[in-house]
Amino acid sequence: MHNDNPQQSDHGVTAAEELESQNAAARWNALIEDTLVPAPQRFVKASVLLAQAGIPAGKVLVCDHGGEQDVAVGHDDLVDLARGNVFYVVNTCDAPSKEKSTKPAKLALFVDDRPEITLNPSQTGKTVRELFGLRDDVNLLRDYESPHDEPVGITDAAPFKRGPVFITRRQHETLTIIVNGREKIVKQKQLTYLEVVRLAFDIIDENAIYTVTYTKGPDPKPKGSMVEGDVVKLKCGMIFNVTKTRKS
Repeated sequence: MHNDNPQQSDHGVTAAEELESQNAAARWNALIEDTLVPAPQRFVKASVLLAQAGIPAGKVLVCDHGGEQDVAVGHDDLVDLARGNVFYVVNTCDAPSKEKSTKPAKLALFVDDRPEITLNPSQTGKTVRELFGLRDDVNLLRDYESPHDEPVGITDAAPFKRGPVFITRRQHETLTIIVNGREKIVKQKQLTYLEVVRLAFDIIDENAIYTVTYTKGPDPKPKGSMVEGDVVKLKCGMIFNVTKTRKS
């Protein structure tokens, strides 16, 4: 797992990619001997992980691939945690000799400092919630070093390489939105086209056509229009305009 080329990190990762990952400032953890060990960044020397885990001298870090193809990591090797962040330690004389493995490494996701192990790097907001037994309406966020944590919705992609550390936050019980100039208090975090129409007109007239537009919504699409079958995520203060015309 060691690469002597100073322009390229282990596993073919370029220096530019390494810098990009550091600038993204997602939090990274390793799971060593079933213990959570915070890492300063995605790319970190094995010696740093061993020191932070309080592992005594004479031990070798081993990346867990689930058996005979586990990979020993030299003390000065640069570890890419996005390619495996589950480790155990052995005595130097017992370290496996394999340098590469054809089996995928184990990956540890963390929600509120609780780890769960997976082999699937292609997660979504829904699969992360299912792995940790969270309800779909739980506010899940990817944990960043900055105060601007990233919300992860049910259908959002949550790839492991963007960071394995998540937190949950309490849902606000209600949201205030504006529908045709009137404040409406809702408990949902999203509304369907028909639900918006009902908020505007109470009763849906089958002989009418309803046009729905909105502004001040959440990113990445803060404004737009809706047709029957559409669902839109809500944001406090979001504005909906619903107009009604008779069918010809």
